Amino acid sequence: MAEKKKKNYNIMSLDGITDQEYVDMFGVPLELANTPQINKWLIDDTYSQNLDLEYKHALKQGRSETEAKAWAKKVADKGKRDAQENVKNITKSRGY
Repeated sequence: MAEKKKKNYNIMSLDGITDQEYVDMFGVPLELANTPQINKWLIDDTYSQNLDLEYKHALKQGRSETEAKAWAKKVADKGKRDAQENVKNITKSRGY
């Protein structure tokens, strides 16, 4: 019996990137590979990293802690919204 081909749900799947590559390279939990939930995990992980990096960068630029937190949240929120929209568009293009 032939093995059923696994669907790749990640945002780069149309470019030939597999979900397994995300597991191997970015630490995505294996149980999320080949499921639509992979994108939520990737978006949430990236959001968390962006908050931290943007906050540190804003502090280095001389912003106060309050300003740095607000800036980091603004930038990370926009990135998250953009990524969610991209997933929506890719899902539509891919047909699943």
